[in-house]
Amino acid sequence: FRVTAGGFFQVNLPQAEALIDHVLHTLALDGHETVLDLYAGVGLFTAFLAERASLVTAVESYPPAVTDADVNLADLDNVDLIEGTVEDVLPELVERYDAAVLDPPRTGIERHALDALAALGLRTLVYVSCEPSTLARDAKRLVEKGYHLVEVTPVDMFPQTYHIECVAHFER
Repeated sequence: FRVTAGGFFQVNLPQAEALIDHVLHTLALDGHETVLDLYAGVGLFTAFLAERASLVTAVESYPPAVTDADVNLADLDNVDLIEGTVEDVLPELVERYDAAVLDPPRTGIERHALDALAALGLRTLVYVSCEPSTLARDAKRLVEKGYHLVEVTPVDMFPQTYHIECVAHFER
């Protein structure tokens, strides 16, 4: 994957592979689904989702990451890459999606973006979080919006530190 200076990438590659595998296993895609990848970065999840879905729409706001994603995903014809904030893009989406993967920054997803996401009526959400407190806040809101929290799985991306990634699986 191409990642320019200032970009973000999961640096613990063995655990990044485990994280991707867990997300894909949780989604259990059969090749017919349409999937949103929110906060897509350089396209890490997008690339693997595109192998298993009919269409992946990736949303990223950081211009250098969008440029990298465009390069990283160039060979995939079932990916739509949108440059913009999740908060601005979600309310404008008119396509129908089956599932979403979101990997927001530590601050989590903004309230109005979460409301717009819930309004899409997606069957499955997989929320990857590097901050348990904002995940808890957003999980509460998603449950209030009709989602059921199926499970939360920790992934130790930074062994011997207090940092932890969590993968939260929501169903409607």
